Amino acid sequence: MNVGNVNLVELLLNWFPMLLIFGVWVVFLRKMQGGQYANQQKKHLEVQMRQADALERIAAALEKRV
Repeated sequence: MNVGNVNLVELLLNWFPMLLIFGVWVVFLRKMQGGQYANQQKKHLEVQMRQADALERIAAALEKRV
């Protein structure tokens, strides 16, 4: 099947590796958004929030000293 000067089958075969890579990328993105990865992100965010609170307390204590 020809579309203009381009063979449609040849076009699909040339683009198949790129489409496959894109499909695998989408699958991994969806997998990472749910389940264990999401729980790890929440835990990491909680740790960062505690660290930020601790740094704020340290900064406030240091400002009082000056």
